[in-house]
Amino acid sequence: MVVAAPTGVFQPLDPAFQADPYPCYRRLRDAAPILKDGVTQFVASRHEIVAHLLRSEGVRSDWPEPFQSLRMGDGPAKDFLLRVVLHREGPQHLLLRQVLGAGMRIMSPAATARRIAEHTDRILDEALASGELDLVSGLAVPIPVAISCDLLGVPEADQPLIRDWGMETIKAFTMILPEQDRPGVSAAIDHLRAYIRQAWDDPLGHPLGTALATLDTAAGGAFDRDETVDNIVFLLVSGFTTTVHLLANMFGAFLEHPDQWRRLKAEPSLVGAAVEEVARYDAPIQYISRQVAERMEIGGETLRPNRVVHLLLGAANRDERVFADPDRFDIGRQPNPHLGFGAGRHICLGAGLGRAEARGVLDRLVARCATLEPDGPLVRKPMQVFRSYERLPARVRPC
Repeated sequence: MVVAAPTGVFQPLDPAFQADPYPCYRRLRDAAPILKDGVTQFVASRHEIVAHLLRSEGVRSDWPEPFQSLRMGDGPAKDFLLRVVLHREGPQHLLLRQVLGAGMRIMSPAATARRIAEHTDRILDEALASGELDLVSGLAVPIPVAISCDLLGVPEADQPLIRDWGMETIKAFTMILPEQDRPGVSAAIDHLRAYIRQAWDDPLGHPLGTALATLDTAAGGAFDRDETVDNIVFLLVSGFTTTVHLLANMFGAFLEHPDQWRRLKAEPSLVGAAVEEVARYDAPIQYISRQVAERMEIGGETLRPNRVVHLLLGAANRDERVFADPDRFDIGRQPNPHLGFGAGRHICLGAGLGRAEARGVLDRLVARCATLEPDGPLVRKPMQVFRSYERLPARVRPC
């Protein structure tokens, strides 16, 4: 299988695309529901096609070793991707989801909601006293990191390390990892592996030991130590990184649409619907890729085995055939069958936790902030797969 980053109709490395992908998505949807992009690749942009392929057994996520080597080079990042649940299929994938799901249930929903509120209120106490808050570094990053670490028992003193290593590790979840980024990603993965192994070797002395014992019991010896460690690293990192981008995009949407902030203040019962609309309007994960496993006819194209199909979640979420006025941010939108967290057997493992964190943080903002206004330019963070912000300076005033 020969695979390269798309260079034709879909160019995710283009700075213009990374700044604003939605004009590109519109052109792709207008052209065809699924388009051939070079010899070996396809791009799907219509909601119906993307939703079907997300749920189809005819496409797979367990990429072969040569493909991961092409993307990551040889070393820790490649081995990590070959082991984690995201790139497994069949019984092993199902068991890993069950095991990692057990890890995400170690803390009860009530306790999780309480911790989200406590962390958010502590940050807002200081921000409302000063009247200033960068919504990325001040809220979007620290809340998910704290909750993910709380969930597994990572001590507060270690959380800055987990944050830095995790934000570096997610660069591996991209199409082609640039050569200059590979050493940093590999080092971050090795640091996280060493951290997990140290806790595993000292189950009584390290706070993470209880969670590791729970996960090890749930696995029932089905995986070797390296597989288990890498999937715990994945659980820890994925537990906060996607939510960081969801929160950042949520804050950015409200800063750019003050009418919707005023509406939410007047109708706080719309908090849950607002989170769903953010996941549609500006999804934290813009596209995912699958390997075709069996010949299929779809959208007027023939997909043959070993081809690659890129599923544009961000494009599907703006499909005018499904969503009325799709480029409008509408926190009361109903129905809202968005694909912001994926769908099917590989639906985002942390979708429930991400939703809970976004709702909890937004609840506290609505309850405590009379105003939420830009305090300077909103700065996007250029990324291949994820969509987020670098900075969101805001003025806040207490109720």
